[in-house]
Amino acid sequence: MRTDLNLLRVLLAIYETGNVTAAARDLGISQPAASAALARLRHSLGDPLFIRSGAGMEATPRAQGIIDRTREVIEIIDRDILSSPIFDPATTEHEFVFCLSEIGEVVFLPGLFERLRQVAPKARIRTISLAPEALTEGLHDGKVDAVLGYFPDLTAPNIYQQRLFSHDLACMLRRGHPLAGTRLLLEDFGRLEHLQVRDGSRRQEMFEAYLTRAGINRNIVLQTSHYMSVPSIIEQSDLIVVLPRTVANLYSNIVNVQIIEPPVEIPRYDLKQFWHARFHQAPRSIWLRQLIADLFAH
Repeated sequence: MRTDLNLLRVLLAIYETGNVTAAARDLGISQPAASAALARLRHSLGDPLFIRSGAGMEATPRAQGIIDRTREVIEIIDRDILSSPIFDPATTEHEFVFCLSEIGEVVFLPGLFERLRQVAPKARIRTISLAPEALTEGLHDGKVDAVLGYFPDLTAPNIYQQRLFSHDLACMLRRGHPLAGTRLLLEDFGRLEHLQVRDGSRRQEMFEAYLTRAGINRNIVLQTSHYMSVPSIIEQSDLIVVLPRTVANLYSNIVNVQIIEPPVEIPRYDLKQFWHARFHQAPRSIWLRQLIADLFAH
């Protein structure tokens, strides 16, 4: 026998109120609808379930025998199945996993770590770097909570994104470089020897794509996948590097390098947070996305 869960709610409401009209009012349905539900239950269970007694209705032994289990079943369904899950950052011990580029760690991680430690002190934090083809899979599987930064390859239709802010690029030379000044000429930019940083989490840097479209060539003599060695290399050579201005500002304050403006107006690029549609309504994901937006969306 298959019974509509709503019929059991009617059974419980009549038992607790002793009255079909009162039960209907508590359930937010009409009195005829409650009476029809009781009739269906009586037919299904082969028992009158309630009989009139004075001004109310008295449960039969059959109803008495199933009411406790009925109440238990409804409470379990309402609490564990139908209720909205709750995420409590103050008590969570979840390990938040973020996919960040090396620059992303410089830009996002200090503030993100500080804020998470304040509001989710028991949580753990881990950052990883993934190849473009693994980013979508990591988000889909829940192995990555969020991807932060410039990730132009994340274009799958089930990937959500939110713009946080925009970066611009600058050139960096050693202090005392023969071409040190405020802005490079295009011919000097093409003649200089370049250090190129290629982030493995992207197939092509935005700047590389821009130069290709503009037909601008440069003489790349050294390529690296990390920014850590960049300041010491630039400081000790006549190489030039193009990098995000935020990072260039950081390096110019700690080593003997200086910032110089590029010879052309390079378009700014957006830094975003990305998440998978599977977790769009998940309370933990909603909470985390709002925290990230509050920190960086300006």
